[in-house]
Amino acid sequence: MKKLSLLLLGLLLISGVTYSHSLWITLRKYRLNPRQETVYYIGYGHKYLSEKSKVINEEERYQRMFRKIKFVDPSGKQSMLAPKKGMGKIAVKRMGVYVMCLKSERGANEPYGPSGKYAKALIQVGKGDSGLSYRCGFRIELIPLKNPFKIKTGEYLPVKVLFEGKPLSTFVYGTYTGYKPVKDAFPVIARSNDKGIAKIKITHPGEWMILVSHRVNYNATLTFSVK
Repeated sequence: MKKLSLLLLGLLLISGVTYSHSLWITLRKYRLNPRQETVYYIGYGHKYLSEKSKVINEEERYQRMFRKIKFVDPSGKQSMLAPKKGMGKIAVKRMGVYVMCLKSERGANEPYGPSGKYAKALIQVGKGDSGLSYRCGFRIELIPLKNPFKIKTGEYLPVKVLFEGKPLSTFVYGTYTGYKPVKDAFPVIARSNDKGIAKIKITHPGEWMILVSHRVNYNATLTFSVK
């Protein structure tokens, strides 16, 4: 009976990740040179990195939900972006890793109770690593411990999961643009240890999204690209 209960709990947790809405940011180009620009898109839903449409805001109300994105350059300098209809344009100057931070939170007194959806995207400019470890300060957050732009297919990307600033042991999921779910919603599943560290095997080149969910109502994503 105990084993059955644990199995059912596991299925519920996986189902919650698969079908609950998540938030993410994708870019037309993740690798840039100084003084170049690219377009970013906000995705919201559970059609993770769908090739059909970069902007997954299928309803007008979703496009109005996300009004400000924090944009951090490799030196730590912050600016705010104002997307329109789920997308916008950015330009870069410095060498290193730029970080985009986006959040959507709901308070305890609001309908349906508290929740937090968080998204982080990385942009590589030149070859430097400065800025990679920047923390957006989300309630739940994924922090890369190695530069994903230097990862090769078949290698592992270590990431750290924090919840309220502390390491979290939980399941961590990975998917890439073009993946077509047959049996599993995500092609890669790992589990973080007691230090919050999980190793995600990069099985395919291209655009990737790492996702973690906790207490059903809190989830975070990290997007980047792999050669």
